[in-house]
Amino acid sequence: MEHSALAYLQQQEKVNAYFTSQSSYWRDIYVEKDVYAQIYQDRHSTILDWIKSLALLPAAQVMEIGCGAGLLSVALAQCGHQICAIDSSAAMVEQARVHATEAGVVDALSLSVGDVYSLAFAQSSFDLAVAVGVVPWLSRPELAIREMARVLKPGGFLILTVDNRARLNIHLDPLLYPGFLPLKRFAKDVLDRMGVRRRSPYEVDSHFHTCRSIDAILSRLALVKINSKTLGFGPFTFLRCPLLPRSLGIALHRRLQHLADQGMPVLHAAGSHYIVLARKSQDAAPLAPENRVPETTEVSPGENVRI
Repeated sequence: MEHSALAYLQQQEKVNAYFTSQSSYWRDIYVEKDVYAQIYQDRHSTILDWIKSLALLPAAQVMEIGCGAGLLSVALAQCGHQICAIDSSAAMVEQARVHATEAGVVDALSLSVGDVYSLAFAQSSFDLAVAVGVVPWLSRPELAIREMARVLKPGGFLILTVDNRARLNIHLDPLLYPGFLPLKRFAKDVLDRMGVRRRSPYEVDSHFHTCRSIDAILSRLALVKINSKTLGFGPFTFLRCPLLPRSLGIALHRRLQHLADQGMPVLHAAGSHYIVLARKSQDAAPLAPENRVPETTEVSPGENVRI
């Protein structure tokens, strides 16, 4: 096996192991009451509102890539859509199946383990594809977004989110500041070799991206951006210690989000997540499957930062 293929498979195994070990966290975050949870809940509601604004027909074919515990897929199924949902983690797919059964919409959902780099669907299959919290865990995001574009019908919609490299909170804490991550990684490697630190088998890096780089990828793939925003402010820490109690942290997030939504300079681009809605051009050229394992590259490592 080529080195690039082996590196990809090893990285994907780490990501799957991480989400398997943290599956309960990613289920419970949508009902918790801290700042992290509030941001994820706001992201969820924003995406649902955007999808409702598209006024899709009940027969529209919808795909969720990286369905996690299935909250979004279940919510869309409750709106009357037929949903095809995949995740690379079998544990998350099982959680989604349980959630769909409890919600009484299991017949409206097709759930399976899948690979975002090689979607098992014909081109032009879906009216809407959604990938929430997927891109931060990918080493080659453009290849994955290309696959999303391939399975979209001409005129179909894509909603995806990325972890924003310009997010405000990490630039205020020296332990989170991206410029220090290479030094921190070097120190961890030294401690690992000395036997002082034991690396967790679930330790995996996520990646930050700039809004501009994601817009450029969409443009190259004939995906026309029609809406976007950054969302999420906090939690604010110093040396990873919280600076505000929970209630004040949530209040500050909401105030800063309001100002960002009003277009305040700098702040409007400083949310934790970049959410973008794009539409595939009606005259977009067909995209053939890549049929190859992507090479791995580092893209602004986020050191497993959750928001």
